[in-house]
Amino acid sequence: MLKSTESTIIQTIDNQIKIWEIPELLETFNPLSGEPLTDRNAAMKQAVLMASAIHSDLSETALLRYDFWNQLQTDRISVQKFEYTTKVTDTYLWELIIDSSGLHYKDISGDYNSIKGTVTEQLFSDFWFYGPLLPIPDLSVRKQLVANIRNAFIQAGSPASYKHFELFDYPNFTISTPHWVTGDYDSNEFVTVRNYGIEYGRTTWYDGLVYLCYLSFENFLTVPAREGSVISPEIREEIEKLLSKKASRKMIEDQLKPDDNAESKRLFMESGGQPHYIHLDGFGDVYKATYSEEAAWRSELIDNFTRRLSEEDNESILTYIAKCLELNGVKNVSELISNAAEKASPKTKQALAKILVDHFDAERGAMLLISLLGYESETDYWRNYVFNSFFNLRHNHTVQNFIIQKLKGDNEIHFKKSVDVLIAWSYRGDVALSDKKLLTALNWNDAKTGQPEFKEAIQKIIKIIQN
Repeated sequence: MLKSTESTIIQTIDNQIKIWEIPELLETFNPLSGEPLTDRNAAMKQAVLMASAIHSDLSETALLRYDFWNQLQTDRISVQKFEYTTKVTDTYLWELIIDSSGLHYKDISGDYNSIKGTVTEQLFSDFWFYGPLLPIPDLSVRKQLVANIRNAFIQAGSPASYKHFELFDYPNFTISTPHWVTGDYDSNEFVTVRNYGIEYGRTTWYDGLVYLCYLSFENFLTVPAREGSVISPEIREEIEKLLSKKASRKMIEDQLKPDDNAESKRLFMESGGQPHYIHLDGFGDVYKATYSEEAAWRSELIDNFTRRLSEEDNESILTYIAKCLELNGVKNVSELISNAAEKASPKTKQALAKILVDHFDAERGAMLLISLLGYESETDYWRNYVFNSFFNLRHNHTVQNFIIQKLKGDNEIHFKKSVDVLIAWSYRGDVALSDKKLLTALNWNDAKTGQPEFKEAIQKIIKIIQN
């Protein structure tokens, strides 16, 4: 049960009372555990209101949680359901649901729970800053969850919106599984690195497996280590080498120490690296950044925005990021967008192509747009979208060459779609293409049989297109 006072949240579980001070609540991993997610969400929102009075005294860690819960609108969370497996010797089934209350992991096979089908809940902010609580092997699923939560933020460029756990491909141990054992025959503790996270536990000769726990790679890298943990400092160092990553976690005493000029940094980040907006918004009196601080923050901002180009799928957010990169002096924004598109989903490629066409490099954007035809076998939506987009790209050389190629090619659907593009260009003011007899001569049957009328018409059309 939770109860709020003027400056604290009081938690009562099994007659045990815990009084949460607001800074502690905003700095602790898995706060208010044992309570229903809806109650925890409400308490975190209440904590944000209380924290306003002590905002300048909060640590950087607390400020990020403050910003997260201040920005998050849980009713904007889209319900998503994922089903997947993990495999050691046996295959284990998992179900993960995200909804307006949080994340719900269902251990269908009883991998880490003695009762099959046990559901474990996770607070939004814990997932955001520390990563998955239970296995999510697929990077694309983790990216979808991050995008879902970020899309529920009021302000796309807020400090917390790009401070989520790192998204990376997990290692694949195909030959041998890293494993450490301490103890003796009677009783020992072990740590095992799987392809989807870290397992640790204890066995005895008389009971066998006493307990088995799971720690995601992200939790390992971000959650402060407990004293006496089975995962010793030496083992931690070995796992960091396996992951090729250094842990970013801070001990609690470091988290409690506010960074110098944290308020100015927060304002700088919220403004997208444009300090003049800070003054226009009326916060110039509290903004005290030096040129060297702004340079360091801008470098961090650029790194974060560059990374987010590969993580977002919302066109408005991606446009904001690209524009901010440009305004912060990045010269190769078009190249960064193209790089981000290489492993992106069709939806994200669609957004990135439009951004390139509309704002940065129309020729490069047209190439990315054309690449979406690679998905036309799945649905004709992509074919229709690509060719319809060409209606507005009459003077784009990449599009012109592509249309000519398709008019001379052997794909009937693409041929007819290309003729539709020419008709659209004529309707939009291209006088040379307004000759209906010429367009009518672009007939698929004549093209296939190589009729002289078609050959003559196609030569005229090519000249008009290239003019």
